[in-house]
Amino acid sequence: MKISIKLILLFLLSTCLQGCVLLASSAGGSVATVQTAQTIDMLKTAGDVGSAAVTKKTLTDHALSALSGKDCRVFNIFDKKKICKTPMPDVSTPEKIKAFQKSKDLEQTGKIGPKTRIALWRIQHELDD
Repeated sequence: MKISIKLILLFLLSTCLQGCVLLASSAGGSVATVQTAQTIDMLKTAGDVGSAAVTKKTLTDHALSALSGKDCRVFNIFDKKKICKTPMPDVSTPEKIKAFQKSKDLEQTGKIGPKTRIALWRIQHELDD
């Protein structure tokens, strides 16, 4: 399954979980089903609040980031930004610089020269994925 399909399914699942109390009660669910849905909803909300307070990301954001390998925030849509963006690569050592240069088909010098700087700038400004 492609990652984009996984992201869509995860988003739909998390959206459904948020409203599962209403769904369970309107579908004629038993009292136990409604109570279970309410408990899940409360736990998800508490987890989102705690996670957002510490990391500035909800549990859904973390799940999307883990699935896509990118830095995701659902609330970016309110700022008219992409939900997921490519994180800036770690270029703190010559070995990591070489790995980045290899991933971009650049000469692997281990130093940040003009071509490497341009490649980093393109990622920072979301011009490359």
